[in-house]
Amino acid sequence: IVLGTVEPQAFDIMRSFEILFMVVIGGLGSVSGAFLGAGFMILLPILLNNLGSIITGSAISTETIAHIEFMIFGAFIIFFLIVEPNGLARLWQIAKEKLRLWPFPY
Repeated sequence: IVLGTVEPQAFDIMRSFEILFMVVIGGLGSVSGAFLGAGFMILLPILLNNLGSIITGSAISTETIAHIEFMIFGAFIIFFLIVEPNGLARLWQIAKEKLRLWPFPY
């Protein structure tokens, strides 16, 4: 974009699916959900890498982390499409409401 041109290699099919998964996991129809989904997709590989090195005591290969990442994304997409179509945004809203009423639930 700096050069004034757009290359199709920058937006391949995997990048398109990643953007779609961000929106589905974050929540369909909410801007905050898109941000939550993007944050989730960015932080999950970092979390997996740190957790794997803590559990095994050594570094885990990037291929293993990528495969685990795809499995977790797939599970979350299926979960959010079936159980909660509004995604992480709705879960965040429910958590805020419950914490607001927590000391006095009546």
